[in-house]
Amino acid sequence: MNKKVLVRSLAGIGLVAALVIAYRAFGWGHMGPVNSLKLDLSKPDALIRTPSLSTLPRDLLTVPLARDVLREEFLFYYEQSEDRLGLNGSLRRIAYEHELNWGDQLLRMVLDQPAEVALWRDADGSLKHYAIAVSRNQLTRLLEEAGKIALKDTQMTVAGSLRVDGDKVPVYALNYAYQRTLLFAAHGQRLVVLSHPGMLYGGKEGRDGDDTAEKTVASLLAGDAGKQQPFHPQFHLDPKAPDGHSIAVKADFLSFGYQPFFGALEALRFDFSKGAWQSGVLLNADKLPKGGYDNSALWPSLPNAPAACFAVPVDWAALQPVLKLMSGKTPESVTPLGEQLQGPAAACWYGQSRLHTPVFIATRQPQAGGDALYGSLFGSAIGGKDAVRQTSVQGGGARWERTVATGLGEAKPALAVAGNAVIFSADSKLVDQVLAVRRKQAPAAGDLLPDAAHTVGLIAPAALAQLIQREAFATLPASSEPVLRGAADAHLIPRLDALKKYPPYRMVLKRLPAKGTGWEELEWQAVQR
Repeated sequence: MNKKVLVRSLAGIGLVAALVIAYRAFGWGHMGPVNSLKLDLSKPDALIRTPSLSTLPRDLLTVPLARDVLREEFLFYYEQSEDRLGLNGSLRRIAYEHELNWGDQLLRMVLDQPAEVALWRDADGSLKHYAIAVSRNQLTRLLEEAGKIALKDTQMTVAGSLRVDGDKVPVYALNYAYQRTLLFAAHGQRLVVLSHPGMLYGGKEGRDGDDTAEKTVASLLAGDAGKQQPFHPQFHLDPKAPDGHSIAVKADFLSFGYQPFFGALEALRFDFSKGAWQSGVLLNADKLPKGGYDNSALWPSLPNAPAACFAVPVDWAALQPVLKLMSGKTPESVTPLGEQLQGPAAACWYGQSRLHTPVFIATRQPQAGGDALYGSLFGSAIGGKDAVRQTSVQGGGARWERTVATGLGEAKPALAVAGNAVIFSADSKLVDQVLAVRRKQAPAAGDLLPDAAHTVGLIAPAALAQLIQREAFATLPASSEPVLRGAADAHLIPRLDALKKYPPYRMVLKRLPAKGTGWEELEWQAVQR
């Protein structure tokens, strides 16, 4: 199981994903031009505001679930990571050879001071690139010494320059390990560190500056406090520094780029203050669909105990271009389907299935009809040599299934319409489970929810642990990967056993912004079984 899949699986339980990836200290892949990264430095995917980066992992472990699952090895890994040790060693070498005393001081200046960390996703979807901005006195002497070192050191050089408040500010490159180079620049009391040279420079020689990136870094270095926070408006954050750690993550990153289909949901935020973590959601009331964010129609149809299940306010009008495109491949236009669908939709993962086969459920208008159009859409969207098999659904409706060959083996995706529900999954068994729930032949996730309308997420740690184990062992068969499988048995299984002890949790959104965009509290409540 790859690291990104595991981390994102844990994200639903709390803020593990945001913190684990965000604190991936001082590392990046191969050097490349900014255009090849497709990185817009003015629009980060996540933003951390913290009084001290070095205390972030330890504060994460104050969450009981994170403490039991990650344990103390989590702290050791990030305090003793290869990248951090390499950077520390390079700084000490430079300080020793040039008779300076800031080898450890520079690293502490970044990690042990109030800072803002902006993060961007790499081509593989992980938050790999970052910019750290700190305010600190006594930078003048450090900059003077850095300028002298850059003239004669092999690891530290001048990469370029920026214009900040009318001044020419040098940008230094520090090569601290094999294929590991970061940039840093300082002006006045501001210091900015970039994890990847390609975030600022590109071109064949790696020296061509990107205008947007240069303006962003210059703003972070500005003397005017109002200009030092160019990312705050995107996240609708208060300019005042938080009391503790605050991590905001855009919904587009968390949803693998599908956020345009539910534009009202813009970001999630996790705040640590006074020894406790709190969650919030950024919603745009003007983009909510008709009927608001009422999920009461979804939970009674979903099978009980999902590993993770989330309901989102879908903008069905955004689906029209996709349906229009598909209409060119179907016997008749399927665009009317976009007008039938209404309200939120849910995506749910179950322990007995796979990570790539969630079940999706949406609601259509009463007496909408047009079942044949769903069959046409399914037949065109799900390619395969075998014919589409259609059956009737008890109580009215239809079900379509097709056997297809995939890189992960044979799959049987299915689509069904039953009453006002539309159900799809790449695992036909999950579709059948939803139909069984609707026939009152199996328990529903909504049976234990006291307030289904305001429940936006549901997680059963025991089922989540089952799903993670299934994915991990599927990629580490004992016959061909005995060493890694043995490591998973020794280290992963005890963590998953600890995860299974926790009760299901639901995410509750009790109110919406009256108008415009604003943050609302997202409560985590244990579900009584």
